[in-house]
Amino acid sequence: MPHHPARRALIAAALAAPFAGDAHAQAPWPDRPVRFYVGFAPGTATDNLARVIAEALSPMLGQPVVIENRPGAQGTLAGAAVARAPSDGHAVMMGSGTTHGAASALLRSVPYDPVRDFMPVLRLAHITQVLVVRADHPAEDLPGLARHLRAANARVFYGSGSSGNLLPAAMMMRHLGVDSEVVTYRSPPQALADLIGGRFPLMFIDLSAAMGAIRAGQLRAIAISSERASPNLPGVPSLATLIPGFGFETWFGMYLPTGTPAPIAARLGAATREVLDRPETWARLSPMGFERSTGSAGDLAALTQAEVARWRAAVRDLGIQPE
Repeated sequence: MPHHPARRALIAAALAAPFAGDAHAQAPWPDRPVRFYVGFAPGTATDNLARVIAEALSPMLGQPVVIENRPGAQGTLAGAAVARAPSDGHAVMMGSGTTHGAASALLRSVPYDPVRDFMPVLRLAHITQVLVVRADHPAEDLPGLARHLRAANARVFYGSGSSGNLLPAAMMMRHLGVDSEVVTYRSPPQALADLIGGRFPLMFIDLSAAMGAIRAGQLRAIAISSERASPNLPGVPSLATLIPGFGFETWFGMYLPTGTPAPIAARLGAATREVLDRPETWARLSPMGFERSTGSAGDLAALTQAEVARWRAAVRDLGIQPE
């Protein structure tokens, strides 16, 4: 969509204006820095997306937009911080299918309810996951890896830096009939470092976090979790070629604490959508592997509820024990 200066000016004016009909009761928003809470370390997909959006939003809001990384517990430390924050629009959750889907099924105790404790603002984007092995792994493609795993005479270990990366790997191992065990990490970069170091032979990871190592020749991309081909990995097949009908992508959404005034949520959503309408935004995000799937607050609410149900069903069907 082309960028229209007049439209941008209207949105900026709306952001700066006080609440209509209540100008004396409440101050304009924001009146101090806005914090984007990210449940994972720098260099992860959520962090990469948050930084691109925050950089563009800061001048529009007239306040700094600060990235607050709270890695650990499958992203739920950040979620808990936002759920407990004042409902004044200055604490924003950069959520994902991990924090608002997988975690509630894979952890015995989550310090928030992904539906009840958050106000959806905007669905942002999605990214495929990629199955990677070290560059010196004997398997050169997906059929070769399937043969290699089936021939294994010992338990196969695979890494996971996020609960959202667990489902494709677990389904692949079950489909192949492989005795396997997951090695979990606080954040994807830690898991990636150990994969490169040889601690385990394979893992699924969000493409944004693995792209640098793939391009550097440290890792080989074997398959993607999405049913659709990735423009960043031409020729790399979908896992659906091994497991018919399989399709899985990591999605991202923006949330505020429940109880945040609706005008604040609307303004934040409008400004963020303006950022995501700009070609220059996607000139940065697309090479990282992100794809556009911008949707309304209602779209994000429906997606969150569906993903919580999907993950609980998948964990039950796969026999995965919550941690």
